[in-house]
Amino acid sequence: MIALFTFLILFAAMLIRTVTGFGSALISIPLLSVFFGAKYAIPFITIYECLIDLMILAKEGPSLKEDVAKAWPLLVTGLIGVPLGTEILILSSDRLLKIGMGVALIIFSIMLLWNVKLSHRRDVSRSAAAGLLGGFLCGSVGLPGPPMAILLSSQGFEKNEFRRIIVIFLTAIDFLTFGYYIWVGLITVDMLIQSLKFLPAMVLGFIAGSFAFDRVDEAPFRRLTLGVTLAAGVLLLWSTTN
Repeated sequence: MIALFTFLILFAAMLIRTVTGFGSALISIPLLSVFFGAKYAIPFITIYECLIDLMILAKEGPSLKEDVAKAWPLLVTGLIGVPLGTEILILSSDRLLKIGMGVALIIFSIMLLWNVKLSHRRDVSRSAAAGLLGGFLCGSVGLPGPPMAILLSSQGFEKNEFRRIIVIFLTAIDFLTFGYYIWVGLITVDMLIQSLKFLPAMVLGFIAGSFAFDRVDEAPFRRLTLGVTLAAGVLLLWSTTN
C-alpha cells in the first residue's frame, strides 16, 4: 500500500512540476516524510528532481538561453545557500525538520494563495536574497521553489518567462544539492537503486503534465496545488504530535 501511495504522490508531483515549473517538492516531500521520515524523503526526492529537470530542459532547452542572464543573481547565491542548508539537514532531528518544513509550507502556501507581492522593482540584491533563501531551503528541507515563485510573480514575469527562469534556477540548484548529498552520504547506492522502482511514475507525470500544459487554466490549477501543499504542511505538523 505504501508503494502505491508513493507512486501516486510522485506522479502528481511531477505532473505539477511539468505544468507550473515548480511545486513537485512541495507535494512529495511532506507526504513522503510522513511515511519514510524527512531525512530519507528529502534526499530521495532530489533524485527525481534532477531527472525531471533534464526532461524539461530537453523539451525547452533552446528557449531558455535568453533567460540565463536574468537568472544569474539567483544562481550565484543559491549555490552558496545549498551547503549551508545541508548542514541543517544533517544536524537536525527528523521531528525538527518536519516542524520546520510544515511551518514553511503553511507560510509560503498562504503567501502564494493570497498572491502576496514584494516590490515590483527588478534589482540584483532582491534576486540574490531570494536565491540564497531558495538554495538554503533546498539543502535543508528540499523546498527551493516558493521564494522564487514569490519573487518572480512580484516582478511581473508572464507565465512562460516565469516558468523558464524558475526551471533554470531549479536545475542548477537541484544538481548541486544532489552532488552535495552524495558527497556527505545522504544519497546512497541503496537509495539510488530504490529510486528505480518509481521511475515510471515520474515519466507518466511528465507526459501528463506536458499534455496538460496548454490545456488547463493555470490559475485554478495553481490554487488547487497550493491548497494541497497547505494541507500537507498541516499534516506534517500533526504527525509530529503523535
